[in-house]
Amino acid sequence: MSIRFKLGLVISTAILFATITTSLVFLSLQYAAIRQAEEDKIGLWKAHIADIASESMLANDPLMLLDYLHNLHRLYKDFLHIRVDSGNQWQDVGTTLQAPDPALARIETIKVFAPAGVQSAPLKIELWFSRAVIDESQRQARSKLSHNMLMAGGTVALAGMLLGFLLGWTMTRRILRIASTLRQIGAGQIEARVESPGGSDELSNLAQDVNNMADRLQELNQLKKTFVTSITHELRSPLNVIEQQGKALQAGAARLSPEDRDSLSRIMDSVNRLGHFVTNLLDMTKTERGKPSYDPRPTRLTELVEDTVFFFLPKAAEAQIALSFTAEPGITVYADHDLVVHVLTDIISNALKFTPPGGTIRVELKNVPKGAECSVTDSGRGIPTSHLARIFKPFERWYNPLRPRGVGQGLMIAKSIIERHGGRIGVESEVGRGSRFFFFLPFFAPPASRH
Repeated sequence: MSIRFKLGLVISTAILFATITTSLVFLSLQYAAIRQAEEDKIGLWKAHIADIASESMLANDPLMLLDYLHNLHRLYKDFLHIRVDSGNQWQDVGTTLQAPDPALARIETIKVFAPAGVQSAPLKIELWFSRAVIDESQRQARSKLSHNMLMAGGTVALAGMLLGFLLGWTMTRRILRIASTLRQIGAGQIEARVESPGGSDELSNLAQDVNNMADRLQELNQLKKTFVTSITHELRSPLNVIEQQGKALQAGAARLSPEDRDSLSRIMDSVNRLGHFVTNLLDMTKTERGKPSYDPRPTRLTELVEDTVFFFLPKAAEAQIALSFTAEPGITVYADHDLVVHVLTDIISNALKFTPPGGTIRVELKNVPKGAECSVTDSGRGIPTSHLARIFKPFERWYNPLRPRGVGQGLMIAKSIIERHGGRIGVESEVGRGSRFFFFLPFFAPPASRH
């Protein structure tokens, strides 16, 4: 689940929770208001009846009160029963033959005293309000209120959820932009930058820090390239002198003692190893700077692989290794001939280094969807699984007791060349059973202008 969706979900959930909570609180307050309105209605009835009773006593006309109460009982369903006590005797009002069950009624009593100057006993009036009518009135009011609240709350919740995801999309846009830039930098594209980092909030500061980091990495990378180029060129001149002097001494080795010849052989081995290291450093530097030249053109891959294998046949025979080659005929790809030869040469050379006498190396070329795949399978020592993920990185190599020469840059350069062609390179290996290096080249490589 993406952070964009998570943030939108969190905001929407918060808005939904706030809406539900507010709705419940509002409904609770409105239900209390409905109950209070019912109480106020009963209070108004009682006050009005008390006023009529006072007027009836003042006019000395008891029929005025009785007629009024009789009409109330007849016209309004709110009243189940009404009765009046005008002198220690209750008198039913209306046509009720038998008083209803008191459990069905809410009984309210009104006591009215005679106005000043009127000689009359106090009146007691009992109003039996129907509980069913009161409950139904409140139920209808609550139902209507709940319906309206549900419609309003649903609309607000839906709008809030849409707004939440919109806010989540907006707020995470810069985060995703920063993450994309960091992924590009991590993949080696140190020229990548976060676009439009302006602003003063934390995300803007983070974007600016990422850009500053990328600028610093680019400077360090350039310093590294400059250093490697300088140091390799500085080493090459004295190495050439040492190599020439060593070869001159080897030419007259017959005049040397066995101990001196052995020391000279070790010196020349070290010179060769150091020269190989310097050459690889130069190749790596050229590859990182976009050199050597990249000139893709139609290349007969079958003939290229076959010629490369034939070049190594004498060396394989000398090492007592069986080198074989199988290929589908007529495979042609759009690639740089010299760079592909460099890749295949490096892979076969490594196979010869890691394969003991009596072993086998098999080179295969075949058509695959959208391109061609070349593989080199050997019966050598194999590579541990833990080391496979690092085998194509600079200065990474698996210890080889057979031929320890090498600095671990060839596969890094090969990977760079294959990826420049829009292809991919990989390895499958098992310790004690050998390795299989393979690379894929598409039929149409990216044009040189892209690099």
